[in-house]
Amino acid sequence: MAGILSGIRVIEVASMAAAPNATVILADLGAEVIKVEPLSGDPWRYGHMTPGLPPSKIPWTTYIQNRTKKSVALNLKKPEAQAALNKLVEKADVFLTNSPRPVQESLNHTYEDIKAVNPKIVYASINGFGLEGPDKNAPGFDATAWYARTGIMEELRPKDGDPVALPVGLGDLGTAATLAGAVLGGLYHRERTGNGSEVFTSLMQNGLWANACMMQSALVGTDPMPKFHLDEWPNPVLGGRFKTKEGRYVIIMEMNPDNIANLRDAFGADHLKGDERFATPQSRLKNAKALFDEMQAIVGTHDLETVKERLSKFGVNFSVVQTTAECTQDEHMIANGCFPEVEGADGIRTVDSPMQIFSEGVEKVKPQNPPAVGEHTVSELMAVGFTEDEIKALAEAKAAGLPR
Repeated sequence: MAGILSGIRVIEVASMAAAPNATVILADLGAEVIKVEPLSGDPWRYGHMTPGLPPSKIPWTTYIQNRTKKSVALNLKKPEAQAALNKLVEKADVFLTNSPRPVQESLNHTYEDIKAVNPKIVYASINGFGLEGPDKNAPGFDATAWYARTGIMEELRPKDGDPVALPVGLGDLGTAATLAGAVLGGLYHRERTGNGSEVFTSLMQNGLWANACMMQSALVGTDPMPKFHLDEWPNPVLGGRFKTKEGRYVIIMEMNPDNIANLRDAFGADHLKGDERFATPQSRLKNAKALFDEMQAIVGTHDLETVKERLSKFGVNFSVVQTTAECTQDEHMIANGCFPEVEGADGIRTVDSPMQIFSEGVEKVKPQNPPAVGEHTVSELMAVGFTEDEIKALAEAKAAGLPR
């Protein structure tokens, strides 16, 4: 069976995370993605060597960034490399980039440049802070444009605590899904009208969208959401976080106020039956601190496995605060195909992209081993009309990189 985007050809001129991860989603859905990268490779190929990130001899960043793609190495500062890019664009359906606008202009791959080569192209781009305003050309990472600038960093700052560092790529990966969805919209528009289009998103806009609940409240003039220590949370049965005997945490999210009995009965807390402080939703809100203390005293006497077993048995809506490593062994996540094995990668698993499209005769593409830098330079340039001698000349001029 083929992927639903089988036959769609994507040219990627992008680095780091958000844009390359958008093309991973497209590749997972069956598109042919040709990654055009510098002769030295996309810098994020070497993210596993970045200080502060988990050290490894395995270049783990490339599995979520470059899998199932082809690599053509071009030095786009060279006019002859730009000409080679245009030849690739002629036969493409999508062109996707995160080059800043000044770089697009200097290296001749703006929307206008690419549209002149292929009028039916879907041109997708992303930047940090949007297309207008004083910061439109400012450099942006998810930690700055998605996280700090949009209020999320402050919303997540603990009461009396310092701002919390963003897990690597958290804003990038969500933004990638938005950009991939925009590409699908562009392809659908072309299918209906025959016209190409330009689609765009930014890290800032995705951060604002992720923070839309608190942002909307600010837009109607409310005060900021108060901050609470754990034992001050105003509704312990809806968002309360509790520590187990060995120091692990669970969060309880019981929206239905009638389910307080389930929670009580899960731990045999008969002494709370008939307690007027907790008899109604109103009284529980009034006595939230006392309710938290009672619940924490109960949970704190049991280990995590016991807490999980009892809450599950009595139908309480909860989750363990899992570690990332625990997720990789989570039976339910594995059953949902969240960690497919990369073909040709000696048993390495990766993270499945979140977009699932079910239709008769199509399926997601199994993840393929990431390409080496320039692994497909020769084959892809020959496919658009270059001769071996011409490719050799490009390499000698340091305009193209050949497989190492």
